[in-house]
Formats: sequence, C-alpha cells, structure tokens
Amino acid sequence: MIYGDTQLKSRIPDNNQLNKDQNHIAYKETLDFTHSLVSNLRDKDILAINFSENFSSLLLSSGVKSCQAGSFENLELKDPDILIGQSWDVIVINNVIDIIPKLEDALENIKKLLRPQGYIILNTPIASNTKETFYSAFSFNTTFKDFNKKTAGTLLSLFFKQDFICAKEKKGFFGFVRRSDIKHYAPPKKKAYIDKYLSSLSNPNKHQEPVKETGKLMIGCVTENNSKYQRQTLNLVQSIRWFGGDISRADIYVCIVEKADDDFLKELNKFGVFVRIVKRFNQNHPQSNKLRFFELPEIDFYDTIMFLDCDTIIVQDPLRYIDGKSFQAEIAAGATVPHEVFKDLFNYYDLKIPDRSYTTTLSRASTIWYCNAGVLIFPKEILKSFFPVWRNYTEDLIKNKHLLNNYFQFCEQASLTLSFVKNPVPFKKLPMKMNFPLVGRTSLAIQQCDPVIIHYHHRSDESGLIHNVTKSPYAKLRIQEFNNLLKKYSH
Repeated sequence: MIYGDTQLKSRIPDNNQLNKDQNHIAYKETLDFTHSLVSNLRDKDILAINFSENFSSLLLSSGVKSCQAGSFENLELKDPDILIGQSWDVIVINNVIDIIPKLEDALENIKKLLRPQGYIILNTPIASNTKETFYSAFSFNTTFKDFNKKTAGTLLSLFFKQDFICAKEKKGFFGFVRRSDIKHYAPPKKKAYIDKYLSSLSNPNKHQEPVKETGKLMIGCVTENNSKYQRQTLNLVQSIRWFGGDISRADIYVCIVEKADDDFLKELNKFGVFVRIVKRFNQNHPQSNKLRFFELPEIDFYDTIMFLDCDTIIVQDPLRYIDGKSFQAEIAAGATVPHEVFKDLFNYYDLKIPDRSYTTTLSRASTIWYCNAGVLIFPKEILKSFFPVWRNYTEDLIKNKHLLNNYFQFCEQASLTLSFVKNPVPFKKLPMKMNFPLVGRTSLAIQQCDPVIIHYHHRSDESGLIHNVTKSPYAKLRIQEFNNLLKKYSH
C-alpha cells in the first residue's frame, strides 16, 4: 500500500513524544517504587533531583505534602532555596548521580538535607562490571570525561560508608535508609530492612574490584586442618567478602598446614580462595607457621601483602589505613615479652636495645618496638628484604627456646622485634581499630573505638559466632552484624 504524505507522517514516530512517553513510564515506575518503600507519601516533603517538572506534578497528584525540584552542578545543589534551612523526608535522585566523578562528595551533600528516618531513592542504570561504559545512554551530556559507571555493589558500598543501607532494590531502583535509624522503624519495616541489608552483603560478587592506591593486594592466612581452625578461617574469609568493601575482591590465599579435608576445601572454594598446602614451620612452635605464607612464590605477582591471623574478622573496609609504602602493624596489647627478657635477647644477639618509645595498646606500658603479629601489612619490596631476617631469627629462637623461657609462645613476635632492629624498614603504626582486641575492659580507648579488624582470639563458639563481650558499642554492632549474617548463611 502506498501512503500519501499525511498518512506517512502519521506512521513516523515523533521522537519528542517517544521521549515523553518513556519519561512518563520511568517516572511512574519511580513513583511506584517510592510508594512501595515509603508507603504513606501524603505527609512527606520530597526533593526530586534531576527530574523534569512532570515528575513533580506526578508526585503532587499522588497526594504528597510538598515537592521541590533540584539539580546538581559540580557536585553541589545550586538551588539556593534548597540549601537554606530546609530538609526533606524523601530525596529522589534520577540517573546523573551515577556519572558524577566524585560520588561520595555528592552523597555528603545530600545526606545533610535528609531528615531523621528519611529515605533516599535512586533511579539509575547500573553496570554488571566496572569495565562497562554507557556513554551512548548519556549522549545528552558528554562533558564527563571521567565516567564513573558503578556496579550495584559499588553503590551499596559507597552509601554504606555514609551510614546508609539498601532497604530495597529492584531493577535499577535502590532505596536507602540510615543504618543508625533502623531501630526507630516499626518492627515489620525494621525486619525487612535488616533482611535486605544482610542479603546484599551475602553476595560477594556484588562488590567492586580493589582500587589502585595499594596496587594489587594479596590477603592471606595460615591455618590447621582441624575443626577449630577451619571455623576461624571460614569466618575470616567470609568477613573479607561480606564486609571488606574495596578489598572484598582481593585475592585470598589460605595456607593449610600439611593436609586439608575435602569439605573444608569446598567451603573455601565458594568464596574464590586460593588454597596452598604448606609444611609445618616447626613442631615446637605452631604460631610460627604463619611465616609459611610469606614464602609463597605468588607474592611476586602482588604489590601489597596483608597477613591476618585466623582468629580475626574484617568488619569494615581497611583500605584507607593501608598506605602501600610502609611496613604496618599495631603495637602489642601488653608486654607479653617483658622488657627484662628483651634485654637478655638483645645481649645474646649482640644488638643494641632501643628505647621504650612506644606504649602497649591496652596495658599502656612503655615498651620498645614490639608488635602484635596478627595483622601485618608489607609492600612487596620491603617484604623481600625484611622476611629473610625475620625467618632466621625465628628459626634460631626456636632452637634456643630457653632464651624466652615462659614466654616462648610469643617467639615469632619477639623475632619480629629483633628483625626490625637488625634491619630497619619504613614503618607506620596501625591504629587500634585495625587490630582491635576483643576483651571485656572498660577503658575509654576501647569504648570509643569503631573497629575495622577484630582480633577475637578464643572468643567464639562451635558454630563460629563471635562472643560479644566488648564494651565498645561500635564493636558490639559490628559483631552483631557479622553474627547475623553468619547465621543467615549457615541456614
């Protein structure tokens, strides 16, 4: 059939009309998602960022109390009426936040405008991996050269750093609430938000790859093939994947002494772990088995090496505390090797004992450089020169265990001190939160500490749950979050 001009024009799509129709559908979907999370919008003041006036009209027609449109420019809200003395129950943001180069800065501005128990609704396309680009989808604005496409896991991580958790998620829509506000919601909502939060953490594939400040990061531990250490090792590996943030996608190496059960290997495999079977370092001192990790040839492929004892869990992203330039560790909690014993050791090895210029973390005693070996971080180049010295001192101290007498169990920490004095390397002390001791003490330092890595020692039960004995309210919450997710994963 041949059409005349009028007939033909009626068959040609009107791009403006198509865009209007698509926007209307998108806006309707945004409103429906917002309704599903907030439920009663009638008494709510809503800020709509980067929507057209049509969306504001749609909100008002649905019965919201008030609505105002806003826009971003150079990471800041430029509408003066919005910035002066106003706050909002719900902030709905469309698309553009996902291509702002400094997303965290934008969130810092946004959260100042949100009332207690408020909601942030995000409508944005997401990528399945960080290498995908969507320039064509944003052809209306090509000024963002540093395109910052985010995966779902990255968005969750960035919001979590600003104290927000994802309460609901559906096909490119995300609803966030403040983590600190959860306790104020009615029980059904409270349970739904916590369940969603735990569910989002339990999928390690949603997290982003490590960022570049420390180069390629390798994390590892050394464990024994028995039920106690298997539980501890799985706790550690799971905590890295669940709570590690930027380091959650780092390569993890688990060194198992002598042999490994098949069931244990299957569980580790679920979390993408590299397993290496290693020889026992010495029968007389199990703690020194940790040195086997530093002998792995794979270390050559990485830039920063992070060792963790099996009885530690990661509960926040530690990346900001890793400088990638220095050997890093925390001073020991107490003088588990007394100064008088160190005097004899330094005399035996013909070394000058250093001044007691450090303070033990918990007992607050003056000490020489003496670190807890449960969390150790090395740039690869420093490790290459430092480790052989540490290994030699450890081997010699084990042969001469009488030098340590009743303190022999701390042999690898004493040898670490000798090595550092013998072969000084750049050192940066870690804060307590990077090796937080799980104790029942009521010191101000404990109470005020929000841990990143918790060193729980023997304080866990047969199912792996951590005993929540700390006096730090922050640590209590971190442990509770880990235990809740472990229970959910176990069932």
